Amino acid sequence: MIFSKIRDLLSVPGDNPELVQSQVAALSTQIPMLYLILLLNTLGISVTHFYIAPIWLTSYLPAPFIAICIYRIASWATFRDAAQIHEVAVQRLRGTVHASAILGACFAAWSCALYQYGDLYHQAHLAFYTSISVIVGVFCLMQLRAAALALTLTALLPSVLFLASTGEPIMVAIATNVALVSVAMMRMLFTQYADFANLIETQKQLTFRHRETLQLSDMNHRLANLDMLTGLPNRRSFFVEFDALMKHSKEKRRSFVVALIDLDGFKAINDLHGHAAGDRLLVETAHRLNAIVKPGIVLARLGGDEFAILISDEQASSDFTSLGETICEALRVSFNFNNVVVTISGSVGFAMYPDAGATKEVLLEHADYALMYAKQKNRGSAVVFTQEHETEIRMLNRLDQALRHANFETEFSVALQPIVDTTTGATKIFEALSRWESPKLGIIPPSDFIRAAERSELVSRITLNILRKTLAQMENWPADTNISFNLSARDINSSETILKILAIVNESGIEPNRLMFEVTETAVMTDFDQASDVLRMLQRFGIKIALDDFGSGYSSLGYVHRLPLDVIKIDQVFVTDIETNASSRSIVKTIASLCTNLELDCVVEGVETQGQVNALHDLGCTVLQGYFFAKPKGPEAIWPIVDLTKGGDAQLRNAVSG
Repeated sequence: MIFSKIRDLLSVPGDNPELVQSQVAALSTQIPMLYLILLLNTLGISVTHFYIAPIWLTSYLPAPFIAICIYRIASWATFRDAAQIHEVAVQRLRGTVHASAILGACFAAWSCALYQYGDLYHQAHLAFYTSISVIVGVFCLMQLRAAALALTLTALLPSVLFLASTGEPIMVAIATNVALVSVAMMRMLFTQYADFANLIETQKQLTFRHRETLQLSDMNHRLANLDMLTGLPNRRSFFVEFDALMKHSKEKRRSFVVALIDLDGFKAINDLHGHAAGDRLLVETAHRLNAIVKPGIVLARLGGDEFAILISDEQASSDFTSLGETICEALRVSFNFNNVVVTISGSVGFAMYPDAGATKEVLLEHADYALMYAKQKNRGSAVVFTQEHETEIRMLNRLDQALRHANFETEFSVALQPIVDTTTGATKIFEALSRWESPKLGIIPPSDFIRAAERSELVSRITLNILRKTLAQMENWPADTNISFNLSARDINSSETILKILAIVNESGIEPNRLMFEVTETAVMTDFDQASDVLRMLQRFGIKIALDDFGSGYSSLGYVHRLPLDVIKIDQVFVTDIETNASSRSIVKTIASLCTNLELDCVVEGVETQGQVNALHDLGCTVLQGYFFAKPKGPEAIWPIVDLTKGGDAQLRNAVSG
């Protein structure tokens, strides 16, 4: 047990790299000083005993000691670079322990051999030399406890015992004094080494905690500034860059461009294939955008499927339209996830500083307007905000103000357009459309005021007003004549509005089965689950449901069978060129077959010519709607046209006979 403890005290463990490096750093300055003192003391003893002791003791034997001292001084002076390697540093410390033991024993033996020569002064010199040299050595080696102990055991202890054994009172007194000093020094050695080791451990813990703090800081920075899904800068980081770029551009009077990018059809993919597929789609989108942007362009994800870029590079700013086209082309390429191929597109809205706005808020508003314009007019394209858009915004703002102060009872009216069964010529259902004549602005096109109403959240108020007026008109209609009515995305996503609609229908006394509510693909895709629940509730109430503008949006066939539908209305975009475009005919035929297989009625919108009627008949489509039969008109004007028994419109009779 004792030998095991001694062995542990004289060993140099290598499992604490920080302690090893600190010991090497301390000894690198102290050991050269130790060997220098030993070298000078050796020379001093050799000179004072040169004439009284044999030459081999004063010259030949000290020569190797002096050479070793010089070598060790040089070795430690050049060791600092190699000490960075842990294994090398450990070997050097262990070598120092061995060298301390061996050299200590050798110097002690040499001193004892010289003791018999000379008088009492020479002997006292030797005692002083031995004691001071070893004490200095112990102090210089305190950071390496094993070496200090080895030097004490091999040099100091033998020297004390030798002096005590001489019987000379002065030497015995010196030995006693040195022994007492040695005991105190050993106590100091253990205390100092423990403090040194604890200090290094404390520094190690502080370093570790500092590193942890830096890691947490870096993580917090990432969380605060990076989007965790895509790795792109997030909304916060984007606006920090935006503010800095705005300030720099104002000071330097330079232009820059901000763009908003939105994925068309992302929600449909997300709902149909799951959020995991949606996440992969966003990650792949980020990769594609990253591959496009160049230095001087900041790309960020603002949230959901919305991305943004800042173009500060002057050359890139001057050619940002081509960048927009490149982005749109890249996003049109199909995505393949686990053998599921999905196709979307991306729309981009650009706004340039200072042409499109002098503040961050205005630039973002205008970039967003350009984006919405692209999505409404030509999905998958890039639009640059221009003065024309500024004019449109002012117009929408005027409409917004006019809507907020409008008298809905007197200014809004109902227009009807027949949906014709061309096999019988019967018009059993009308589509009710809203019309607005403002006393200040005149007659406003529906496409304009509906867009303004959706922005100002007044569209539901228009819906309720027109529905109430339409149901009042139906009181005088034949019992087999029905109405089709449009609901906006805001309507079907508002439980309050739906409850009000049902209350109006109930109060009107009109049978719910005489009503059909139309919803667009875009409205359904805004919140599919909410829309589906609302439509099922309306259907249970007895109201029929039609999916309007089918084919113009991004709802897939997988959605159709999940919706509670009675009718699909084919969008007019496929009718315009149906006489000459084989693709349009194929799409219409496919949708008509789908309706047949799902036992749904099929209505084709936007019919304007006899040729289109004939082409649709060839494809099996007989329930049609469009200007060819009648434009939307007030109830008092529409009935003479569609009632064939009372001499209706000649075009309508020709269409039926055709």
